[in-house]
Amino acid sequence: MKSIRFTTTWMTFVGVSLLGLALCSAAYLVARKILIDNFDRDLLLEFQNVASVARVWPDGDFYIDIDFDVATQYNAGGSRIFQVWSADGKEIVDQSPMLEEENRRLSYPPRPAGNKPYFFDLQDKHSARAIFQKVDAQWGWIEEQPDLKVPEHVQGMQVQLLVVRERTSLDQSLSLLRNWMLAIAAILPALTFLIVYLTIGRGLKPLRELATKVSAIRSSGEKLEADLHWPQEITPVAETLNALLKRLDFTLQRERRFTSDAAHELRTPLAELRIATDIALRAQQNQERLLTAVRHANHLSHSMANLVNSMLLLARFQSGSSKPENAPIDAAALFDEQRQRIYGLAKKRGLAVQAQAPETLVITSDKGLLTTIMANLFTNAVEYAPLESTVTLTLSADASGFALETRNAAPDLTQEDLERLFHPFWRKGESRSQRDHYGLGLAIVQEAAACLALKLDVTLEKENVLRIRVSSRITETI
Repeated sequence: MKSIRFTTTWMTFVGVSLLGLALCSAAYLVARKILIDNFDRDLLLEFQNVASVARVWPDGDFYIDIDFDVATQYNAGGSRIFQVWSADGKEIVDQSPMLEEENRRLSYPPRPAGNKPYFFDLQDKHSARAIFQKVDAQWGWIEEQPDLKVPEHVQGMQVQLLVVRERTSLDQSLSLLRNWMLAIAAILPALTFLIVYLTIGRGLKPLRELATKVSAIRSSGEKLEADLHWPQEITPVAETLNALLKRLDFTLQRERRFTSDAAHELRTPLAELRIATDIALRAQQNQERLLTAVRHANHLSHSMANLVNSMLLLARFQSGSSKPENAPIDAAALFDEQRQRIYGLAKKRGLAVQAQAPETLVITSDKGLLTTIMANLFTNAVEYAPLESTVTLTLSADASGFALETRNAAPDLTQEDLERLFHPFWRKGESRSQRDHYGLGLAIVQEAAACLALKLDVTLEKENVLRIRVSSRITETI
């Protein structure tokens, strides 16, 4: 994949090149029109000056009344010429001195519609600009001569006048303008390319520094320093990386703690199992001792199997390999089934179980995961509640969702313990000495609830009553 610097630089270069070419072309066309319009305006003024001295005599003789000793631009070597045709364009009636000396005749230009001044480019000896129009000839005599008889065809006589001016200065200006526009169109993209390349390189420098600092991290416990010189765009990335490192460190610590606790939990029953088997081997002649050792080994094997199964279940939830299968479930029936399952254990410990649930509650969820949550919550409440106390189990539903809740007395717990309550293998005080309690039940509940996107809340209420609540939305209530 191409780099950001490469892609951005070339995209900017192409964009600026196209934009510069368009702007320079537009600027050239506008400036060219202005220069030509100014040139034509000067040419029109010169045409009007020539037309104002177009004279005709009573005998029909026509001439341009200009002192060519003063207006030398019309002489040989000058930059102006003119030529006059009769009204019908069949006869040339006058020319500038340069044309007369060189005995040249200009071609009759195409006559435009109407009688407006017609500007066009003329290629004579040099590139020139011309204006052509039919004009009225002025009388060449004094009007106060009453005895002068003017022929009718002379009165109101019209001629067609062509005035030509070399456009060398105009062409030079246009050439200079064109060269400047081409130079700007060529230099601007190159400068833009260089500036963008250097600017983006400088702008990406914090990213390179960030990559260097990330590559220098050797443990999950480290974090990126919040450098004040980082731009605002990099700060969220650094904060996100720090949050990722924190989560990674938490996960690794949990895995290390899990491995350590699992080894600790397995070490004791394995040692007892080894002792039991040693006793069984030595008590071959004593059937009672042999039977006791075998029973103890069998009990230890079941306990270890339960521990391993719980560890595998927790690992399966944490790895995300357990995908929920949503289907309609009668949560009330499932609630009653799990309540009856823990009835024997509650009676053995002298506990009073208060259960409250609707007759029927249909929700859409995964039955296996929901069964795991109910079983572990109910078992945890009954096993850790003080002897001869009361355990409350509640399943409720309303328009916003459903909730599963357990309440039991927990005199040894504190508010600080609530944060560790769902850690695998965590038990407090004397609970760690109970062989059949491994501290995995609530950890399994937390992971299963996360799989089902359920909300899990735990609070320690007055008189140290532990309240654990799992809630979600319902899809159907009967």
